[in-house]
Amino acid sequence: MREFVDVLISQFVRNRKRWLVVLLSLSAIGCRQQMDKQPKYLPLEKSGFFADGRASRPLVEGTVARGHLEAGVLLYTGLRQPADDDSPTSKPTGIAPPPSVPTTPITRPFNPDDMALYVDQLPLPVTAELLDRGQQRYMIFCAVCHDAHGTGRGVVVRRGFSPPPSYDVERLRNVPVGYIFEIVTHGYGSMPSHAQQIPPRDRWAIAAYVKALQLSQFVPLDDLPAADQQLVRANLTPAAGK
Repeated sequence: MREFVDVLISQFVRNRKRWLVVLLSLSAIGCRQQMDKQPKYLPLEKSGFFADGRASRPLVEGTVARGHLEAGVLLYTGLRQPADDDSPTSKPTGIAPPPSVPTTPITRPFNPDDMALYVDQLPLPVTAELLDRGQQRYMIFCAVCHDAHGTGRGVVVRRGFSPPPSYDVERLRNVPVGYIFEIVTHGYGSMPSHAQQIPPRDRWAIAAYVKALQLSQFVPLDDLPAADQQLVRANLTPAAGK
């Protein structure tokens, strides 16, 4: 008997990891049985408790999915708030103040032909980081059609896609920055909506970068640093004797 016990002990010592796995598995099975048999509803299962017969209950009114709280008309639409249409803050003043949570949503439909609907100010501070982000996103999502300089001769256009207008045309140079944001959001003509691919803050970064592209082609000479002004004037002055 003693020898038999010694053999069992030696077998257990040599295979203790295997025995531990067996014991843990048995304990897990016992726990699962208790949890698996508890009263509960599966997703979309029929219920006899609720009057509508549905186990999955409707969301509470006003519920917002995590990460999808669109608090701020300006940040998420590019539209001027109706109450502010005639206020001084609705005029082009550069950077807009932080958007407030609207009490009533804007119900005006998207209208790319009515420039009065769109803000001419950014809801984000204009920084080098914002423009760098806009350039990065622009090169990923926009340059394939609009090309790196915004002239509308991207690689897919050269292969037969409908060409977009150049950003340098007077009509587009004069549009509010909110208009550019909304075009990226909704699309226009052959351009599809990019709302699913590009989050709102990145759309504003792209809009700011597009405005920077336009400015780079039409910046007044007097706005350049002195050294750059001299360089431009030297290149514009005809050489002597010619």
